[in-house]
Amino acid sequence: MITKVLYFDDEITRPGRDAWKIKELLDVPGEFECELRRPPQKFSDLPDDLPDALLIDLDLSAVPEDGGEPVSYYGSTLASEMRMRHPSCPIILTTRPQFLVDERRMQFLEKNVGVDLIILKDSINRDPASQRMKIQALVEGFKALSTIDDQEWQKVLDIMGASEDEGNILREAGPPVVQGQWDVKGVAGWIRNIVMGYPGILYDDLTAATRLGISLEAFRTSEVQELVSQAKYTGVFSNYKERWWRDRLFNIAQRLMQKHEIRDAVSQGFGEAFEIETGTTLSPALCVFDGTKHADWVCYILNKPVKQKNSLPYYPDNRPTVMDQARVSFKAILESDDFDETLIDADGYALVEKLWR
Repeated sequence: MITKVLYFDDEITRPGRDAWKIKELLDVPGEFECELRRPPQKFSDLPDDLPDALLIDLDLSAVPEDGGEPVSYYGSTLASEMRMRHPSCPIILTTRPQFLVDERRMQFLEKNVGVDLIILKDSINRDPASQRMKIQALVEGFKALSTIDDQEWQKVLDIMGASEDEGNILREAGPPVVQGQWDVKGVAGWIRNIVMGYPGILYDDLTAATRLGISLEAFRTSEVQELVSQAKYTGVFSNYKERWWRDRLFNIAQRLMQKHEIRDAVSQGFGEAFEIETGTTLSPALCVFDGTKHADWVCYILNKPVKQKNSLPYYPDNRPTVMDQARVSFKAILESDDFDETLIDADGYALVEKLWR
């Protein structure tokens, strides 16, 4: 099936410029079709035909070379208009880095404008295949959610592949359901940005490996992947980001440890149980602060394994309480300019002051 994307950009009259280059990079005959159009002067002139996704340039201020006038709005305004017209169509904003300024600007656009994804033009130029895959994954996920026509929440959980226990945990993660009603965009954003965005219900590869007490390289070996295959998330948006069900991972690890009568925390005992079972030694997760095994958490700032005892609780966001607590390593506190001491609680700050002395 061909993914059809409608791309609005003001540089349509300038062959060889970014707009045409991006279209050509994204186009794949028989697989991905990107139609480039100039943004209309009036919203009443917007096309009625609905593509699989919309791609919109944030900056639409260029004066057309054919003598026309530039439009009087930003791409974010056009995105809001298209969201009202087509609430179940994924909308991607594209731009250059200088127009985003910082992470907060991106978060504002995604939260308040109705944009589902922001892709830098530089990213398309460097790796069009991965950006094309992101768009296709977004389209497939929206289509899957759009097939649920009776607002039954259980069906959302079903296409996520959640068990009854996982469904109960997901209900604690603040799903966007109001009086039994939800919309495709809201649920799509919740799955991608909350459920897949924060560790706790699902884990990325690094967090999964670290919580098992092994290195990322060890986790990605074929033997480990085969053992934990039943924990892999295969539900809606699974082709957007690879994730693993936390509780399924722990259950697999604990069963193996029980089989070999290893009574210890998963991060301490899984590698040993795996070696007894298979004869293969797995490299351990090493703490970024002191270099020793077995790390059991991931530093929020450095994105490296860290021991819980060599880190502090950190509060950089408003993640649901059902998610894993963010932690910051002593190494990040001592060395990283990204560390913000205002995001530490009172007990933690006393230790920060000691580390800084």
